[in-house]
Amino acid sequence: MTRKRSAKHREESKERDLEIHSLEELKNWCWDEEPIELLFGKVERAKREWEATADALPQLICLVDERGRILRANRTVETWNLGRVTAVRGLELHELLHPHCTHPACLLNRLLKHARTEAGKGQPAELALRDTVLNRHLLVRVQPVQVLENMAPSTVVVVQDVSDQKRAEESLKRHAQRLEAMTEIQSAILAARSPEEIAQAALIRIRQLVHFHHARVTLYKPESREFFVLAADANGDTHLRPGRSYPDSFFLGNRDRQPDKFFVIDDLATLSDPSIVERQLLNDGIRSYVSLPLSAEGDFIGSLSLGTITPSSFDNEQIKAVSEVGDLLAIATRQARLYHQVQRANTELEKALHSKDQMIQNVSHELRTPLGIIYGYTEVLLETSDQGPLTSKQARILQAMLQQGERLRFMVERILALQTFDAQHLQLQQIQLDRWLPAMVSRWESRASRPTRSAPIRFEVECSAALILADAGLLKQVMVDLLDNAQKFSPNGGTVRISARAEDDTAIVAVSDQGIGIPPEKLSHIFERFYQVDGSATRRYGGMGIGLALCRTIVEAHGGRIWAESQGEGHGSTFHVLLPKASSQEESL
Repeated sequence: MTRKRSAKHREESKERDLEIHSLEELKNWCWDEEPIELLFGKVERAKREWEATADALPQLICLVDERGRILRANRTVETWNLGRVTAVRGLELHELLHPHCTHPACLLNRLLKHARTEAGKGQPAELALRDTVLNRHLLVRVQPVQVLENMAPSTVVVVQDVSDQKRAEESLKRHAQRLEAMTEIQSAILAARSPEEIAQAALIRIRQLVHFHHARVTLYKPESREFFVLAADANGDTHLRPGRSYPDSFFLGNRDRQPDKFFVIDDLATLSDPSIVERQLLNDGIRSYVSLPLSAEGDFIGSLSLGTITPSSFDNEQIKAVSEVGDLLAIATRQARLYHQVQRANTELEKALHSKDQMIQNVSHELRTPLGIIYGYTEVLLETSDQGPLTSKQARILQAMLQQGERLRFMVERILALQTFDAQHLQLQQIQLDRWLPAMVSRWESRASRPTRSAPIRFEVECSAALILADAGLLKQVMVDLLDNAQKFSPNGGTVRISARAEDDTAIVAVSDQGIGIPPEKLSHIFERFYQVDGSATRRYGGMGIGLALCRTIVEAHGGRIWAESQGEGHGSTFHVLLPKASSQEESL
């Protein structure tokens, strides 16, 4: 004990001698500059300011001598409960931070010695570590202090607690990892087509977010009160097999543990009333269990459950991540179910439409033969009669029969033309519109049967030169239908204008009338098959809604487009037919 005191006394004497020697040098250096009392006052004031500043900082700041012992420390030593400021002088920094550490391989001690060695060479040093003794993340900076000649070297050691910063960085890193995993899960879910594929994709990738030993996705079928297992993952073994349905009674626990509710079980072994599924899980070694309901637009569609062999395994962050996956899973599963329902409905609709078309075609074929016979015999009766000449009444009756037979035969032919139209059989030829269109309208006028009306319809044709490549017979059928409509729906007379003009690589033929017009909301439907603007039983105008549908089929087969414009009822209509002009190569044919 005496030896230790003597050694300590010698060290203290040496320090005092060093301080006295330094003071003597300082006096000699500044004797002629200003009074020594004033100089020492400034030094003392600077010292107090430095100490006050250092005490206000949250970092632990220590002035350390060349042997690693503390000369001064700020009040952070008291904030960190390391001791009093007045009592730490002379302690080694490692001894201050780790009071009872005697381990020769202490990382902090080795790092501090290395940093002190570097500082002795005039090099600053920095080190970061997770200190298990202080339970803090520390960032230690060692900075050599420039001193006067013959003064012992010293260093400033700043120890910063960066635990909050590290926690924030780790939280940010985990959040980024979760976002990355969620993006991958979302992509996998969206790439899957069926509910089973979606559930399997989710279970495979959810391991990136949560560790588990058991996972299951079920789909609830309310009509049978069963749960259909979409996917299950229990390390290769599970009692609930994918692709099978189980009664909801298998999953029902007490009132708080229902499949349509969220619940967490820290330890299945503590349950007094486990469900059938919970007993199976416990037998498989599962202890911690979480169940999340899958809901989309307020509807319960199934559940997602995870389990581990360790009690109390799921923390709030993991549960939040699983909930996010559950939301994606619910939406994607619902969309997949709706998609398949729409697919089935479309398939059934296609079959129904095909059956309807087949029926129309069969009926039209069956009507064709008897109509031909009736029409033919009616013509014969009008021309000759073995029973003598016809009376005027008989002639009118036969003439009416002939007209109606012709009308019925025309409609049957139209239906068959629409049902059996084949764009591959177009007989294309060059047509000069400014020659062809006026001639066609003139021939139509001479044959058109017009009902008696107070004011006749006038036809005006304006046509610029445009060469197109088209099937003349089918194009004529389109124009005849449009002219028939213009005549039929202009009961009060007026003017029908027919025009043709060239625009860039197309030619546009327009037929405008001053008739009854078309309501704006029905313009997009008038080219549909069997559509009537007035579909009531008391409609004024006849027809089956075939003509415009056939026009659209013919025009589109030529690579063109047909549409109608109208300002509404009573304001007339304009029908436009756009056709591509013949190319330079086609013009040379």
